[in-house]
Amino acid sequence: MTEERKSPRRFSRRRRANIDGDTQYVRVSMSEFERAQLKVLEERTGRSPSEILVSAALYAENSESLAERRAMAVEFIADRRYLAALSNNVNQLARHANATDEFPEAARTVLTRVRAVADRINTMLDSMVR
Repeated sequence: MTEERKSPRRFSRRRRANIDGDTQYVRVSMSEFERAQLKVLEERTGRSPSEILVSAALYAENSESLAERRAMAVEFIADRRYLAALSNNVNQLARHANATDEFPEAARTVLTRVRAVADRINTMLDSMVR
């Protein structure tokens, strides 16, 4: 049996997505310090140098690239699903509290989590507005 070796880059994209039209190449000069900063940004974001530079140039006013907005959308979707699951728990706890006239201790924990997720969503929205 041979063991399949998976490339560590298999799931990360190291080049820009396909673009419409012919590709134009631009040569960029930078200092060693600037290149080191770009390298750190590449490793932190998992994006290619060309994608970082193009998005910085084209989205300078907004400072958010398409990749950053997609990542934020993915986080919003995950938060929404988590909030839906927590809401289901709140409904179950409310049904139990109404039926037995007791407020379970677990309800306080669930409500704390609901507030934390809502605060996180509000923080993300605030950062998008700025």
